[in-house]
Amino acid sequence: MENGLRWIAGVYDVGYTFTLCEGITPQELLVRMGADPSHIHELTEDAVAELQFQPEDGHPSDLEFLDWEDEDLVARLEEAGFLSRPEAIVRAGAVPGWAYAIENFSCRATSCLEALSRGTRAYTVFRSGAGMQQVGYARAGEVLAYYEPQNPSQGHTTTQATVPGFTATVPGFTYTGEEIPDIAFLRFLEQELRIYIAWEETLAPLPTAAFARTCP
Repeated sequence: MENGLRWIAGVYDVGYTFTLCEGITPQELLVRMGADPSHIHELTEDAVAELQFQPEDGHPSDLEFLDWEDEDLVARLEEAGFLSRPEAIVRAGAVPGWAYAIENFSCRATSCLEALSRGTRAYTVFRSGAGMQQVGYARAGEVLAYYEPQNPSQGHTTTQATVPGFTATVPGFTYTGEEIPDIAFLRFLEQELRIYIAWEETLAPLPTAAFARTCP
C-alpha cells in the first residue's frame, strides 16, 4: 500500500480509531489508556481478529492462535481480560518520535485524550460502523479540539472554550469536502507529521491490551 496512513480507512472499513501520541512508547500509550503494564501482551493482527470475531457460543479453546496446552499463557491472557470478550482490544506500535494505537470497532482512545496528551500532544480519528466520523487534538492534558469535520461548530466547545489555547478545530487541518473526512484527516497527519506506517508491519506482534471498561 503506497500511502502512509490512509490504508487504515480501507483495512478497517467497518469502523476504527487511530491515535498518535508524541514522544512516548507504545507501552506507555496503553498504560495511559488504563492498561495494567503486566497485562500488556504482544499479539498479531490475526490473533486479535480471532478474539474479536469469536461466535457468541464459541469457547476460547477454539482460538487457532492459542495453544490451549500452554496453561501459563492461557492463564496470563485470561487474567489480562483477552478471553472474556473485552469491550476493546487496542494494539500499539511506534514510528520515529511517535507511538500509535489502532482499534478495530472501538473508540476507547477518544475518551482518554487528556491522559494521552499529558506532557505531550495527541491526535485521534474515529469512524463508527454507522459512518460517524470525528477527529480530535489534545495537548498538555487538555482536549483542544474534538468534532465532526463536516460540522466543526458542533464540536466539544461548551466546556472547553475557556481552556487556554482552545482552537475548536485541529490546528493546520482544514476539511474541504473533497475526500471522506477520516481519509482527509489521515492524509493531513501524513503530510503534517510526515508519518508513514507500513501496513505489513502492523500484522506482526505488537503490544496489545484488552479493556472491559471505559477510560478511567
